[in-house]
Amino acid sequence: MPSLIARSTATRMTVATPRSARSLCSIFLLLAYTCAAGLMGCGPSDPVVAEIAEKTITADQLRTFVEKLPGGLKSPHEGDAARRHYLQSLVDRQLMLLEGHRRGLDTTRAVTGAVDNTTRSWLTTLYLSSVVAPRVQVDTEDIQRLITERGYDRERKLNAILVHTREEIDTVATGLAEGVTFAEMARRFSLDDRSAAQGGELGFVDVEAAERSYVPADVFRDLPLGQISEPLSAGKSWHVVRFTEDRPADPTKARHQLKEELYTQGLQQAQEEEQEQLQARFSLVRHDEALSLIVDAYRRQNTTSLDNSDMPLYTFDGEQVSVRAAQQVLRGGAPPRVLAQREGAIAILNRRVLAPRMFAHAAIVEDLVDGAELEEHRRELREDILLATLRRQETDMVDVSEIEVRQFYDDHPEQFVHERSVWAEELLLATESEARQVHQLIVDGADLAELVSRSLRADAERRSARHHYHPGEIALYPRLVPAMLAAKKGELMGPLEVDGGWSVFRVAYANEGGIEPFDSVQRQARALLLRRRQQSALGAFLQHLRDTHASVVVIHAEHLAKALPDEVL
Repeated sequence: MPSLIARSTATRMTVATPRSARSLCSIFLLLAYTCAAGLMGCGPSDPVVAEIAEKTITADQLRTFVEKLPGGLKSPHEGDAARRHYLQSLVDRQLMLLEGHRRGLDTTRAVTGAVDNTTRSWLTTLYLSSVVAPRVQVDTEDIQRLITERGYDRERKLNAILVHTREEIDTVATGLAEGVTFAEMARRFSLDDRSAAQGGELGFVDVEAAERSYVPADVFRDLPLGQISEPLSAGKSWHVVRFTEDRPADPTKARHQLKEELYTQGLQQAQEEEQEQLQARFSLVRHDEALSLIVDAYRRQNTTSLDNSDMPLYTFDGEQVSVRAAQQVLRGGAPPRVLAQREGAIAILNRRVLAPRMFAHAAIVEDLVDGAELEEHRRELREDILLATLRRQETDMVDVSEIEVRQFYDDHPEQFVHERSVWAEELLLATESEARQVHQLIVDGADLAELVSRSLRADAERRSARHHYHPGEIALYPRLVPAMLAAKKGELMGPLEVDGGWSVFRVAYANEGGIEPFDSVQRQARALLLRRRQQSALGAFLQHLRDTHASVVVIHAEHLAKALPDEVL
């Protein structure tokens, strides 16, 4: 690391790496410092390894910092070079804090507000987890009741006749009413050739598989054995169904889901009850003048006046929540239309502004955290937020031109190489029969994306059934990826048995690999270049701080080996 002028027993610290690289390494370690422990006391058993103005870094602090670093941020050096590298990171942190205080960043509304809000969130979580959550109990009888009510305790053998139009399904229903057997009508009319040959039989399904097959949950639960349903919509198609046999199902998965659901409901109810009790205990007062100010501002779609208003909105137990403080929370995504109505505003303010304030205050009143611990927590937060603010100040002024972005792209083509890949529409179905039914629906004109609710893939609906695959994922999808890479664009494929079920897919776009054209990666190139420039700017800023403050830094090199023995390195 670059040297720091030291007094007394200080030693000039040097590491044989380029100056800019040393600064960047220190930046990454500074970002990781938050993971390390807070300040500790020092004494004969914990010698000071560095002094920066009035601040000290002890051997225990340095050791704890290194021990908690992620593997990817360990020093590339060995021995004394690594020890000096780690120490320089902590020294740089203190130098940046000195600069932040010199600029007055620690007293800005942005920093103090962020400290208050983050502390309040921590206290709220502490109160809810310590006081409210332990009260919530989930009764196994309630879980079993829901398992039975929702049909998770059985599977039913599903039979269906699938046709294109409502008129066709009405014809099927008429034939069935006139006495033609279900099996015969299925063989005559059903679009699913495989099930039609079996008289419409699709096999056993649970309630979730039934819903993916366009059988509503209430039909699955309530339709008697042998009885034919009313005509049901199946995407762009129509069907009638019946169940011919029931058998018990293992509800283990459902039991876990229902337990979580009941716990979440119970926790929400417990929080609401706790808030009501705290409002009475702390003699809450809501100031209607302030409420009207907020509602009117959102009604006029001009909330500027709220940003600087210290008018009290709530007061309780010596605490006050101002309009400005409430607006800081509301700005985070509350729906303006709702806030423009009095009752809607009351509900949102109660949930998003008042509740966290009361729970955080209650945590302090109940002594869930002592004063010293709270102050230490705030100090650490203040330092982290101050450092983040200072970094933003130094990097926000950095910019790159379009010419520079293009030059970066031309100079670093290796950054924009991609391997062969495909974009495909894909549905993962539970059974082969269900996959064949879906395949036939698509062949008959159904939009694959409209069937996405039937897919078992966790992100299918979010992605509208569109997925990206490349050769590097063959280990994850050993049958699916090779099949997709070999498929022709636009050809409907499947059912293909894969891990987790049966896949039906169609390749929408195939990319043969190579260097991406500039127009496709311009934003990526700009981001890469900008990040490099920002890192360079931070490195230069750190070096400036080291040079400027060298006279107030003392390094006690004789204690470094004790602080960081070889086994720690």
